[in-house]
Amino acid sequence: MRYVMSRLPRVSALLAITLAWAAVPATGAPHPARPNVLLIVLDDARPETAAALPATTRWLRDGTSYPQTVAATPSCGPSRATLLSGRYAHNHGVRRQADIGGFDHTRTLQQTLHDSGYRTAAVGKLYNDWPLDRTPPGFDRSALTGGGYDGAQFVVDGVRTRARYSTSFIGAQARRYLDEFERDDDKPWLLYLGFTAPHAPYTPQPRYAGRTFPGGADPSADEADRADKPAYVRKHHTTRAEGEAVRTGQLRTLLSVDDAIEGVRARLARTGELRDTLVVLVSDNGKQWGEHGLGEKFMPYGPSYRVPLRLWWPGHVAPGTDPRPASTVDVTPTVLAALGITPGYRPDGLNLRGADRHRWLLLEYWRDSHNGGFPTWSSRYLPGRAQYTEYRDARDRRTDREYYDLRADPWQLTNLLRGERDRTPDTRADAAALAAGRGCAGAACP
Repeated sequence: MRYVMSRLPRVSALLAITLAWAAVPATGAPHPARPNVLLIVLDDARPETAAALPATTRWLRDGTSYPQTVAATPSCGPSRATLLSGRYAHNHGVRRQADIGGFDHTRTLQQTLHDSGYRTAAVGKLYNDWPLDRTPPGFDRSALTGGGYDGAQFVVDGVRTRARYSTSFIGAQARRYLDEFERDDDKPWLLYLGFTAPHAPYTPQPRYAGRTFPGGADPSADEADRADKPAYVRKHHTTRAEGEAVRTGQLRTLLSVDDAIEGVRARLARTGELRDTLVVLVSDNGKQWGEHGLGEKFMPYGPSYRVPLRLWWPGHVAPGTDPRPASTVDVTPTVLAALGITPGYRPDGLNLRGADRHRWLLLEYWRDSHNGGFPTWSSRYLPGRAQYTEYRDARDRRTDREYYDLRADPWQLTNLLRGERDRTPDTRADAAALAAGRGCAGAACP
């Protein structure tokens, strides 16, 4: 089965979507030539976790939401390297958590903005396995943590400290950096805000410890017959109840994130920087809540790779929903295009506010002992249409495959490559496209 989505400009398609892509006329005082950038990165947050971010949602609702966004590699370290470089993991080299030492920091959003005259700071969780006492290249200042909530360790510009509660500390430190930036108001700034939440161990602040939420996992959490799934999936047995407990824990931690983000918004408003700031909200990957018996990420199923993505910049980013396929690989190219800055390298992603569109979305993952040994795989994903996945061994030999017709089966319950032979789809075009995608670079990427 074959689907085609052009990456070339499609004027008629753009006119049909609800979002106006032309910049909205600014009002009042003129904007600076280049805005500030606030990049908010959540950890393991599915799109549904917005239920615990009411104040943040109210703030950003006048921006653009991208409901068809995926994490190109649903694993913390590789995903963050993709977010900050606009390159797929097969190009930037951070395929596993421990690979960050080989990352080319010159090809990043922060280094590009730093070289363009921006002041830059990183607060919270950045890369796994990064030494906290070392400010990463491209950032002028840093206050980094490896994770945790109560009593989490931070290193603030070389000085070690303990936070009473990490989320509150991240918000407070962000405000401190903003006050510092305000004292030298002639330069724009980039502030990376990386929250630990809603990652495990899901420790809420006491005032949110009893909060409950309606809703839950999708119907695949009740999947009784998993004979069509690969062997590694069948070895896992996370129940719906266990998934619900994780979901509740995640949402409780996000209530504090909402408070911290609201504090940052209020500080920007007080200092007059709010309307001159481009805000990006995204997550590094999703999280399974018992779907298919799974309780992690790292797998080619929707709850693992679907993530929220919102852009907000008053007078420039129009309110609405953009239904086009999007990926974490697009974040850096989109931000740089909004600022009118051309990087010194060619990203693999697209400017989401431009006319190009993805033909399909590439998903990729490599076996990583840090993550529990989930197998290497890659997917050709067409949102709402189909997903074709190949698994590979250490010698890059194909070991298994999955194909889902997402129109008829949005929950990925029936792998059509394990069913009746006369119903097996023709996946030759999918396999060829995926083989090319796994080695693509720049404009050659789908």
